[in-house]
Amino acid sequence: MTTGWKYGKPMKENLMALEEPGKVLPFDADKGLVQDITSKFDLGSVAKNLQGKDEKEAYKALEELGKKVMKLTIELANTKYLDRTGEMVEKVAKQTGIFFPHRLGRYLELSIFGLRPSDRWNISKATTKELVLQVSACAVYKALEDAGIKGLPCQGFCFASFIAAAEKTGDRINTEMPKTLPQDGMCEFHISV
Repeated sequence: MTTGWKYGKPMKENLMALEEPGKVLPFDADKGLVQDITSKFDLGSVAKNLQGKDEKEAYKALEELGKKVMKLTIELANTKYLDRTGEMVEKVAKQTGIFFPHRLGRYLELSIFGLRPSDRWNISKATTKELVLQVSACAVYKALEDAGIKGLPCQGFCFASFIAAAEKTGDRINTEMPKTLPQDGMCEFHISV
């Protein structure tokens, strides 16, 4: 029994097929993901609605937003916008038993890309024990700053989205934030299992 084809020849069952006849998946995130997410969430409106609230109230509201954005991202990433990367991450995880950091990282990256396509971010470390995400330009922080909201209630957004992604992947994570955008020029998140 074969599971795929390579160079016109059948492959054995224990090998992964990088090409599957009749199934076309893109290798990169679809721009439609951005349109679908940004059409549901407007950061400018969110920030304006938080004006006059203290940092604790803003933090809580942004936690809820982070969960909602991540849940929508996961739903879209696994259905309407499933790409070759998503398919391969799942196949490799099942074959190797190594799920962290790639499954979680995929959702984090798509969430950033989906809601904040102009953000500047980088995965600076990805091991089977730790994922380090650096964000040097953040649309959430900028929207809050433009609305005159002080502090970093946007941490609630990030932490809640990480937790929502980890719930989906089944990872028990610990997240630390040793650097912040206003002090260090970037928010840096250390996510470990």
